[in-house]
Amino acid sequence: MFKILRILFRLVVVGLLLAFYAYHNGIQYTLAFLTNSMRNPYFDSSSYPPELNCFADETCSSGDLRVLCYNVLCRMCEPEHPWEERLPHLQHLISRYAPDLFGSQELGGWKDIKELMATVEGQYETVSFTFGPWVYADSALFFKKQRFELLDSGQFWLNPKHNLPFGFAWLKLSVPRYVCWACLRDKKTGFTFLFMNSHFDNNSTNKETTAPLVYEHFAKHAKQLPIIFTGDFNTNPTTERYGRLMRGNEGAQVFQNSADLVSVKEMQAYEKGEPLPRAPFPAFNDAIEHIFVAGPAKIVVDEWVMDYNSYGDPQRDASDHPALFAVLRFDLRETAHEE
Repeated sequence: MFKILRILFRLVVVGLLLAFYAYHNGIQYTLAFLTNSMRNPYFDSSSYPPELNCFADETCSSGDLRVLCYNVLCRMCEPEHPWEERLPHLQHLISRYAPDLFGSQELGGWKDIKELMATVEGQYETVSFTFGPWVYADSALFFKKQRFELLDSGQFWLNPKHNLPFGFAWLKLSVPRYVCWACLRDKKTGFTFLFMNSHFDNNSTNKETTAPLVYEHFAKHAKQLPIIFTGDFNTNPTTERYGRLMRGNEGAQVFQNSADLVSVKEMQAYEKGEPLPRAPFPAFNDAIEHIFVAGPAKIVVDEWVMDYNSYGDPQRDASDHPALFAVLRFDLRETAHEE
């Protein structure tokens, strides 16, 4: 009997130690150590003063930037509408808009990335979180490598330890989230900017904390260089959280929604898989996908389209989210108040 109790006691102790190890991110720290994936999550903008942007030329403009944001719905999320059926329509949308910059959400590993980008193979470079030979691409971003060069990049994890991959967020056992960022430079003009992409958690505890946190760590860079921030923010414009994302808890507004800078917000609908003429977008207050912009520049948005990318008869959606596309421009030697 005593021997059995001793074995049970040891099992309880081991169980408690394992629980302590898991609760305090022991698994995540071990994985990060084994894969050398614990990296600096912070961007340093001090090396990019506005006066030196565009190689310090007298004029400094981004030219037109075609920006796409799309939550593609993960491969395993909806078995009734399998990835293989939806994939050609996801690919077609990317080819049709031909974005210079593309922020995606809900991709999984390298297989997903390769398949999604197959029709534009070789045109884009990928920035995402890699660990060993693997990638966790929930917030991957892509840029046209013929036009831009990558100066710096990283992932800011949306948990209390921003450099810890897969670390527990404020609500434990929730999906790991991060902000993926890349500092890019136009090879021809020298126009330099920060491109960010994220997928906020759908749990209110995490996303309420995340919005002002992202503002705190990234809004300050808008004094130095332009910022484009794509994402599925799980946040519509009627919420207080939306305001905290643009203004922080008590700060001045830094981020602007590109939708607020365009003359007409449009939507793209389909009939039997064929695109209909664009129409005014009626449901902006319900939108949770956004393209935010900021920076020491006059910002012009010429086009803003919410694309529902449906196909077939009866219609089916290629994703449970619409794609968001915008054409915008930064003019750095002009102020935001000039006409």
